[in-house]
Amino acid sequence: MAKIDITKIKSPVLKNIGDKVRYYREKRGYNRDQFAIAADLSKHYLYRLEYGNISPGILQLKRIADFLGVKVKDLIDF
Repeated sequence: MAKIDITKIKSPVLKNIGDKVRYYREKRGYNRDQFAIAADLSKHYLYRLEYGNISPGILQLKRIADFLGVKVKDLIDF
């Protein structure tokens, strides 16, 4: 039986969350590197999040939302 690499599966829900994080990040005037440093995230994590390649935990979403000045629901409401 073939092993499935779940990191290669694209989820529309995760892509939507990533799109919203990117939207609010850009709206606040941050490039990806600046935001990752300021929000204490790795650049690789932020890249994967914005492209819908990872599922962020609720605490990560809360920290990102707080930093962006939005509510968690703003990142997951679609």
